[in-house]
Amino acid sequence: MKYFRIIFLLAAVGVLLFPSPGDADIFPINGDVTDLRPDNQGTHVRRTDTHLWVGLSGFNFLKIGQGARAVAMGDAYTAVADDINAVFWNPAGLVGVRGTAWTANYTKWLVDSNVYSAAVAWNTGTDRGGVLGMSVIAFQLGDIPETTIFQPRGTGQNVDAGDLAVGVVYALKLTDKFSFGTRVQWVQQTLYTESISTVGIDVGTLFHTGFKSLRLAMALKNFGPDKKVTETKFFMPLYYNVAMAAELYGEKGDPSYLTIVGESAFAADYELRAHVGAEAWFQNIFALRAGYKINYDTDTFTAGAGLNYEIAGDRSLTVDVAYADMSEFFDPSIRVTVGGTF
Repeated sequence: MKYFRIIFLLAAVGVLLFPSPGDADIFPINGDVTDLRPDNQGTHVRRTDTHLWVGLSGFNFLKIGQGARAVAMGDAYTAVADDINAVFWNPAGLVGVRGTAWTANYTKWLVDSNVYSAAVAWNTGTDRGGVLGMSVIAFQLGDIPETTIFQPRGTGQNVDAGDLAVGVVYALKLTDKFSFGTRVQWVQQTLYTESISTVGIDVGTLFHTGFKSLRLAMALKNFGPDKKVTETKFFMPLYYNVAMAAELYGEKGDPSYLTIVGESAFAADYELRAHVGAEAWFQNIFALRAGYKINYDTDTFTAGAGLNYEIAGDRSLTVDVAYADMSEFFDPSIRVTVGGTF
């Protein structure tokens, strides 16, 4: 029972960390707070409906899922995280790394944009099984032609824009069933001559309940201070995930097994969402994955596959691909991941 008390305590802390509408003064309040239409002075007044904060967060590239394995499972990875990909989803899962692990990811994103990310982690061999890691994420937009009021068809130059995040992560086992991890990221966003940076924090837990193979996990991601660019104030794209996972067939480590997972995802700039996913391994060599995302405007189903090649000893090489449907609004997102251990 003490482990459950720890879990619920951390959940309560996570909820308390969310910015409340009364604290986040994104729009200046002027008169009646039931509308968002401009008043006579051109300012806006604030509504109190469900979607009050939609589109008001910054550094939104941090929301883009990294790693083909996790994305192919519908982003339902918080309770599955047991490898180097845990850096991006739930740092507590890094305790599953033995020796040294690495990964490199490519994402073909929306409207000619691309995302590149990489991570490396090293098991320090301490009594607590401490794992130290580092991550980097780079978001690149396609060419953006520069226009002015005097040259509306373009100046012949492109606007420089892009985002970057560099993080350091550490995870350890608090008990043989409960692990904890955290990541601190330096984040920068650039658009032409404007550049802004901040620091964000991720916190995660992973609990093996002892009931069959059931695991419970939580992750609070992108916690940081509000920022302001010119006259526009925005907050971090805070996410809070609670998840559970278990093997429906076989057990982890068996030649073949099936894992199912479900999780809730609460975004500070939207509302409650849900992710469900599954992963099936065959002879610990080939994997098939699928997932579905609920309460999204564009994201729907995902699918993917992976290969795991054991070289010798603790050395291995993995290749994963993922397809994410973006409804009728955008072309599908494609991800390719290469990783390994040594």
